[in-house]
This record gives sequence, structure tokens and C-alpha cells, in this order.
Amino acid sequence: MSKFRVGLGVSGGIAAYKAVEVMRLLQKAACEVSVAMTRHATEFVQPLTFRALTGGHVIVDDYDPANPDPIAHIKFSQEIDLLLIVPATANIIGKFANGIADDFLSSTYLACTAQVMIAPAMNTTMWEQPATQRNIERLRADGVHFVEPVAGELACKTVGTGKLEDVENIVSQAMRLLSEPPASAGGPDVVTDWPAAYAAGSDLSGERFLITVGGTREAIDPVRFISNHSSGKMGFALAAAARDRGAEVTVVAGVTAAEPPKGVRVLRGISAEEMHSAVKGEIERATVFVGAAAVADYAPVNAADAKIKKEGKEQLTLELKKTPDILAEVSRNRTNGLLVVGFAAETSDVVGYARSKMEKKGLDMVVANDITREGAGFNTDTNIATILTRGGEAIDLPMMPKREMADRILDELVKLR
Repeated sequence: MSKFRVGLGVSGGIAAYKAVEVMRLLQKAACEVSVAMTRHATEFVQPLTFRALTGGHVIVDDYDPANPDPIAHIKFSQEIDLLLIVPATANIIGKFANGIADDFLSSTYLACTAQVMIAPAMNTTMWEQPATQRNIERLRADGVHFVEPVAGELACKTVGTGKLEDVENIVSQAMRLLSEPPASAGGPDVVTDWPAAYAAGSDLSGERFLITVGGTREAIDPVRFISNHSSGKMGFALAAAARDRGAEVTVVAGVTAAEPPKGVRVLRGISAEEMHSAVKGEIERATVFVGAAAVADYAPVNAADAKIKKEGKEQLTLELKKTPDILAEVSRNRTNGLLVVGFAAETSDVVGYARSKMEKKGLDMVVANDITREGAGFNTDTNIATILTRGGEAIDLPMMPKREMADRILDELVKLR
């Protein structure tokens, strides 16, 4: 049974494709989602995409002969708990703020009796324009909530504020707004937690996850180190997904380029040895261990106390030693039904190497990916992977957002239980 009914409005910006991800996350949170689009939005994403995933009619025009309801803006707007606009262009924000109703979405806003949340996305200059900011402040005064855009590289290749917030945080804020309606209107809404009660379910309730995330740094001297390209995005996505499905989650994070999700406990282990020590201190409480970190296989035998000078040295020879194999040690010493999951980032014979890793280390599951493929690997927001389980067939997952992939991985983990 659906917990909430969300009207998802999509306006015509390049970030329109991310509305599909928002819709999928809302569905995972047991929301019933209806979709409305502006005409320009359909130039970026076809209505058929949303229709295929919702099973419902996607409204673009009240008077379209295919529309089953000729006054849909009334029914659509008054049978939802939240009107969520993703992305919101400067144009649609201006229409909302000034009472213009010249298309289905703007008419729906005027007829809406539910709470409204807007996630803007636009060029930095457009975002910073006094006219845009006046419109936003007017809407805030009317009780509209905003998911602020973030800084980053935009579609126009400029860098600045205006990029759509991460889809996970958009949905997190929407679910928080739905679960805790504000006592009064107005003012910015700053929320970051996604209550587990409104997430994908509680099929992991009672599980205690321990997840290693990110890359490690092995010091050569106080300035230099050996490391890798891991960003921690996949590990943090798994942590967020496990949290949302009712698990208690502890993360041991190395060096990361992403922010850890709210509602999980985070410990730091920058070097392989530090990560090893942190895992040893936590593993007894865990029921699931996920080795998502890219732990360095080797570290310098002796790290210099002072910066190594290059003068007079055409070459520098480092003597390396093996670091602790955290994943193998956890698997070898497991007790009380601990499930152990590993990751395999490969560049060739991906499934073969991953299966060998699973057998040698006695793992319950391995998630393998070819880091040379576009849309997969380190520091991307998407991934392509193959899941291997003991005694099971290889499950190939196409390119998808890492947060969605995290749920697919956890679906297979639940089956192992």
C-alpha cells in the first residue's frame, strides 16, 4: 500500500532525465507517483519513459485528446500529498511566483492544496539574477519549500551554483517533509535525513552492517603517498540503502570524494593498517561485512620522517610490503552467520577474476565491475556490475545510478539470508 501520493512535475531543463531517478526512488519509498511535464520537458525525456515506469498517463496538456481527464489540473493537484518539481527552471519558478497559468504544470500549481517542493536547476547567472531570487523569496513566503541547487560543473561547461541537487537528497527532503509536515509556512527548509520508516522497507531490520569505503593512503614521507582513484560513492550508496531498509550501519571510511550519508556511524581509517584496526574493533557486532573500500595491497616498508628531497636523485626506489588483507581475514574468522561481501574492480576477465576472489577468500558475494567501461568504476555517479554469489548464477546489472545499484545488491544479499 502506498504511504504517500506525490505529483512529480518536470520542466524543460537538461536535468530532466534525473527526474526519472527521483521517481524510482520515490517508488522504492512506497510512494504512488503521478507525473506531469511541460512541453519543453518532453524534448529532453519522452513521456513514455515515465508512463512505462508508473503505469499511469503522463499529463502534458489538459486538452490533449489522449488525456482521460479534461480538467486534470484540478484532480491531479488535489489528490496528492506533495507537488515536487524536478527540475525547476527559472521560467517555471517565475510563473509560479507571479500566478501565471499558461500550461498544465503552472495551472496545477495554482490549483494545488498540497505542500510544494521545488528543486531548481539552471545556469549560475540565471540562478543569481535578482529576478530569480525575488521569485524564490516570494514562493518561500507563500510556503513553498526549496531543495537548493549545488555548485559544480554545469551542462554549459561553466562551474558555479545551479546544478541539481543529488537525487537521493531530493527524495530525502521530500520524504522528511511528507513525514513531518511543518507547523507553519515560510522560510527555507533544511532537512537531510530520510526516515527509514518511509524508505524501501524494513527487510534488513535487525542487521548490523560494517562497510569499508573509499581508498587508503600509504605514506612515503610526510608529503607523498601511494593511493588510488576510489571516491567512496558506491560504498556510501550501499550504506544509505542499508540504512533506508532498516539496518544499523557503521562505515569505516578511508579517503573519499563524497559526503557520507546521514544516519550512519562513520569511523576513519586512512591507511590500510588504520582501516584494518578499525574493522577489527567493530567486526564482532556486525552481521554483514561489505568490503567496498579500495585498500592498497602494498605500503612502503619504512615511511620517511621528513620530506624526501629530489636533489641528486634521478631515481627513487621504494621497498614495499603487503598490507593486511582485511576482507580475507574477516571471512576466515567469521562467526554467528556473518555474511561477507567483496568488490572486484578489474580491467580484464572481470567475472573470472571475481569468481577466483570469491573462492580464495570464501566470500558469500562479489560485486565485479570493469573500471575501463564508460559509466562504471571510480568517481562516477553510475555503475555497471556483475553480482556473483556462492552457488548462484552471475547477475549482470546494466548501467544505473549507484544508489539504485546498491538496492539491487542488497536484494541479492537478502536472498542469501
